[in-house]
Amino acid sequence: MKTHQKVYKITANFLHYPDKEWFSILPEIKEEVDTIENPTVNTYLKAFISYLETTPFDQLCEKYVKTFDFHGIATLNLTYNVFKDSRERGAALVKLRQLFADSELVAETDELPDYLPMILEFLAVADEKYIQRLLKLHLNSIKKLEKDLVENDSDYHFLLKAAIDISVETLKDTKIS
Repeated sequence: MKTHQKVYKITANFLHYPDKEWFSILPEIKEEVDTIENPTVNTYLKAFISYLETTPFDQLCEKYVKTFDFHGIATLNLTYNVFKDSRERGAALVKLRQLFADSELVAETDELPDYLPMILEFLAVADEKYIQRLLKLHLNSIKKLEKDLVENDSDYHFLLKAAIDISVETLKDTKIS
């Protein structure tokens, strides 16, 4: 598995509502993180894991809801952060659905196509051309979400920083080849 795939998969998992199962697989996740050669991304992921390990589970759940619930700090639906409920959001959702359909990867979820964990899961398995297209469409939205999380002192910003850094690196690498 390539580095960007690992990072997207890990960040996608941790952007879902907290799950007690995470703690049973944390040793394997830490081993995966240790294999990530990008020191900045590695540090961000370790910082988030430290947050998980030092925060009681009920507080993790509470903080997640306060951060990402509909009236929380932010939403994980990227187009909402940019367009709210405007017509432009509908057009952006249609573009995303088309991108997913073109890739022939099937999403097994009831979430809208702009749901960040789903986008990250897609980036972990998609072909290079779809990664390029998706990042060009939504990297700025991910950056805005990360900024909102930093401003509100949310530890979830570490996950977004890791995803952003690996995305920038991935875009640079794919332009060269």
